[in-house]
Amino acid sequence: MEQTWFWYRLYGCTVRSEMEYPHLLDTDSRTEDLTIRISELKRRIKDPKGCFVDTITRDRIYFCNQVGCFLITGGTQIEICPNPGVEIEAMTPFVFGYCIAMLFWQRGLTAIHCSAVEKEGKALLISGYSGAGKSTLTTVLLENGYRLMTDDVAILKATDDEIIVYPAFPQQKLCRDAVERNRMDTRELIYIDEDRDKYAIPRKDHFCQDPCELIGIICLNVHKEQELVFGEIAGAGKLTAFLENLFLFPMFRANQVFTPQDMQWCLDVVQRVPVYGMIRPEGLDCTAQQLKIVDDRIFGNQ
Repeated sequence: MEQTWFWYRLYGCTVRSEMEYPHLLDTDSRTEDLTIRISELKRRIKDPKGCFVDTITRDRIYFCNQVGCFLITGGTQIEICPNPGVEIEAMTPFVFGYCIAMLFWQRGLTAIHCSAVEKEGKALLISGYSGAGKSTLTTVLLENGYRLMTDDVAILKATDDEIIVYPAFPQQKLCRDAVERNRMDTRELIYIDEDRDKYAIPRKDHFCQDPCELIGIICLNVHKEQELVFGEIAGAGKLTAFLENLFLFPMFRANQVFTPQDMQWCLDVVQRVPVYGMIRPEGLDCTAQQLKIVDDRIFGNQ
């Protein structure tokens, strides 16, 4: 029986996939840049909740976790093998998180753990640990004329003239409290994360499909004070803030595979793009003030 393939557009590439992923954008192209397929991969660890990384090179990355095994080769192919009793859908977050980040690292590009929005052809990255307000700020921007580029992983490429952000797919993940705060009807949403109680929000009407120039990175945080603090990060703190938001930085640090070339790339980005710190008061709604800052002080200077 002939294999059925699904074709998508993701991060500027044509994807040929053995699995159907409805949240991705379809494409008419039939010349694949990367392939996602199911394979028979040997599990290397006994602990079902553990994670084991066997190989990390520009040509081959092999790892196992609680849902299955993954093999990323040559920056062109992702192979997945679910553990016994695990549905293939349970592997999706890892395919479009760690696997995609690893694949583009093999290609010499960098993945940032953040959301990204676009306005007038310019892109802004919004980063921050869980609870810092990344999804809330992103949602406010989408409601005020901005468009989504990615919700979780941004792929960056440096050219001679600019840093480029590539779009992912038109879906945003929101926690239940954010869904309720924005008065969304949960009956119309997709429940995707039992562990962290999240919903998938379709954003096809607020999505930018084109690569854009990066003009800034916001690093969100929370403090006990009553005032919102905003400012550009300078010096060594700027590089530290950027490194902390590399999607694969924990892997780099644990396995000592972060090369001088990788560090030079990061230095190049922070020398060319402003990095901002935005610290909001804990428990206070300051989204109107955050929106004004993004409008006036970041995009207003373009």
